[in-house]
Amino acid sequence: MSSCKAFQEALRTTGHYETSPEDRPSRQPRAGAFSALRYAGVIIGVMWRCAWQNLRGKFDHAAWGEICMSTVTTAERLGAVVTCEGFEQLAAHRGPVVYVSNHMSTLETMALPSMLVAFGRLAIILKQSLIDIPFVGASAITLGFIAVSRKNAREDLKVVLEEGAKRLADGYSVLLFPQGTRQDVFENKRFNSLGAKLAERAGVPLVPIAVQTDFLQNGKWIKDFG
Repeated sequence: MSSCKAFQEALRTTGHYETSPEDRPSRQPRAGAFSALRYAGVIIGVMWRCAWQNLRGKFDHAAWGEICMSTVTTAERLGAVVTCEGFEQLAAHRGPVVYVSNHMSTLETMALPSMLVAFGRLAIILKQSLIDIPFVGASAITLGFIAVSRKNAREDLKVVLEEGAKRLADGYSVLLFPQGTRQDVFENKRFNSLGAKLAERAGVPLVPIAVQTDFLQNGKWIKDFG
């Protein structure tokens, strides 16, 4: 399993990462309740480690990437082959960007930070209900996340354009999931144009990200834990 520093260095220098053959289980683990519970524990652990480091005053983007790396390494232990491609474009660019990504599962919200903070500070646009989680929300605020209500589209547009432009001016890149909710199938008609509008207003590149993270399916009873 790769360390976070080695993982990020591979993305910066080669633009590519793939789980090495020696890091793949000799026998493919079976999907089931035990594996689901194990991965759910990792996700909960990431949130509370972030909250704890924030309470200690030792939480920043580097720490965030390091903590989130456990979602990548655990996925590999459970049989996933993690493949990252196209990052040489980011390595050649200097300055903030607006990332737009499709949204399949909780996995990308946990794994992408380990990848993207290799190229600078990152602010994610997320729903207000996540900011309202005790302690967890405080760590998101520390990182400069932007919260939207998802109840008033016009107000959300104003918040994203204004606050997003401020983050970009301060050197942060901004990550959006324009589908608004998780979708098993990619359909471009479900994407809104918010990321493009923000990038145009701020005068920064728009960087599309395509994820296939059906390794972690949505849960039957609790959507975040599948």
